This record gives sequence, C-alpha cells and structure tokens, in this order.
Amino acid sequence: MSKHHPGSWVAHSKADIDPTDLPWALTTHLLAINHQQYLRATKDPFLERAAKGTLPKPLIAQWLANDRQYLQGYLSTISNTLNLIRSTYKPTTAPGAEPDIETRLISWLEAGIKNGERELRLFQEVAEIYSIDIHPSPLPDNIKSEGLRRYEALFASVASQVPNPFIPWLEGVVLLWSTEKVYYDAWSWARRQDSQSSLRNYENDQDGGAMRREFIPNWSNRDFMMFVEQLERILNEGVTIAVDRNEERWRSVKSRADPIWRAVLDAEEAFWPAVLGGEGSLVEPGVRRGADGNMDGTTLRSTGDDEVLNEEQGVRAGDITTLHRNEHGGAIMNEKQGVQGGDAKWNGHVPLV
Repeated sequence: MSKHHPGSWVAHSKADIDPTDLPWALTTHLLAINHQQYLRATKDPFLERAAKGTLPKPLIAQWLANDRQYLQGYLSTISNTLNLIRSTYKPTTAPGAEPDIETRLISWLEAGIKNGERELRLFQEVAEIYSIDIHPSPLPDNIKSEGLRRYEALFASVASQVPNPFIPWLEGVVLLWSTEKVYYDAWSWARRQDSQSSLRNYENDQDGGAMRREFIPNWSNRDFMMFVEQLERILNEGVTIAVDRNEERWRSVKSRADPIWRAVLDAEEAFWPAVLGGEGSLVEPGVRRGADGNMDGTTLRSTGDDEVLNEEQGVRAGDITTLHRNEHGGAIMNEKQGVQGGDAKWNGHVPLV
C-alpha cells in the first residue's frame, strides 16, 4: 500500500495514535474504519487470478460490463459535484496567489471527467482487440452484480441530498476519493501478484493478455497514484481549514463521511466476481442463490465483527438516512490556504508528459 500521504501512513502505523480522531487528515480517519474489510476489498481472489492471466473471457466480459456501468454513475457524481461547486463558489483569490481549495477541486473534477471518458473508450478498444464480448449498457438486472447495485444506490443517495452549507462538496468528494482509493490499491496489489512481472509472456493467458498487458498497468501506475493522492490532499486540506480545530464541526464531518466510506467498502467487496472451480462466476461473496441462480434475498454479508447490512440497500441500517440528513454547521470555508505545488493530473492510460 502506498505511504506517500501521511494519512495513509498514520492509518496503518503501529504508533500510539488514535487514527479515528485526527481532524488534520479525514482520510486517515476513514482508512482506520473497517480495515479488515478494506483488505478484503483490495485483495480479492479475482484480482489474483487477473494477475496470473487465468480469468476466462466470459467472466471478464461480465465484470467489464458492470465496471463500465459503474463508471457512468461515477461520471455523474463528478458532474454533480462540479456543478455544485461552480454554483456556490465565489473566487476571492488574488492574482498570482496560490489557488484555493475550490479552484483545485474544479481542476481535478474537470480532469476526472476527461479521464472517465477516456476509460470508457479504453474498455471498448480492449474488448475489440481481445475479442471480449461486453454486454451493452444499460445492463439488465440479471447481469448486474450486487456490487454495482450498491454503487448505484450510493451514487443516487449522494445525488439526492440537499447541499449542506458547511462544506457543501464534502459527500461528493469523499465518495470520489473513496472509490478511486480502493480501486488503485486493489489493482496495485494485483500487479504485485504477477509472477511474470520481469519476463512477460501472454501466450498462455486465457484472455490473451487483456488484464495483464492492458488493464492492470493502467490502474496501478504512478500517474494514477498521483491523481488519487492529489484529491486526497485537497480533501484533507479543505476539511482541516473548514473544521479549524472545532470539535463540533469535526464530529459533523465524520458523521457525514463515515457512512459513505463504509458503503464504498460494502460495494467494492461485493463487486468482484467470485472465482470458483477454476472458471469463475458472478456469485457475490456471502450471497445465497436459489436453484435458478438468483439471489434469494435472505443472506447479507457482515462488513465487520458487529456490523449487519441493511436488508434492502446492502448497507448498514441508518447509513442512507445519515446520507440524507443535513448537519448544519456555522462555519464558512476559508478561501485562503497554502497549497502544495505539483498537483499531478492522471490522464488515464496515456503516460504523463
């Protein structure tokens, strides 16, 4: 796991630190929640099989179809967050001064839209080159994975909220960072499982090399890491400035961010297809199926030692309610702040220049 940002380092250090209560790093707080589930979501057997070239094309096709539809919801979240910031932001930065939080967020979100659109093209290009038959969007219910259903519910929940006057962009940015973080960490772990990393030969890969030659390098490279860490810096700095060591504001931020992080872990863990009998299938972990192969609706995974999922949404009882609740605070975002230089922009599968 990357340790480039102090939030990541503190969350997994053995120092005498309470990682769940560090107002200077919201991401540190989030990474300390349900760490075992985070490991499950980012070290799934599907990822290992992808790194070894042993995933059959039909399984990859089903997974890619779900991932592509997820990406469409992700792009909608970026657009909604971008429109929200543009509609509420009044720039006050003097010419020549360091850009403020909102300006940096707008730049990241604009780059994110371009990246997402490029990613959709990548899916199509790889599918054509490697003869992977991806089901067209929108997906019918029998093709959707449980993970996709959970992501769609989460995207819809965040989109339906009335913006909170205190850090109105918080939910959208936490959602975007959370999805990017777990995705990068998952594929970085997959890359490390590739035993042929020093001498690549794709002749025996069941997918012809689609995962090991195209997708895994695209989702685990340094450019993507910098893109994710850029948003992490912006999020942490923006929250730190707004909270300004006020305990009530910090509690409000945590109460709004925690359910989103938990829901992302739930969705991501359920998103990976279960690989069974050497061939794999889209049977989600912990979900029982009837004779017809459909979910029976009675089995739900626990995401922690004492945590039970809501039977309808696949998230904890109260999570969606929490997402809809407005926590009004009295603080206004400080427009001026020190910004680290060198914010990187990831441009999908094209190396930075």
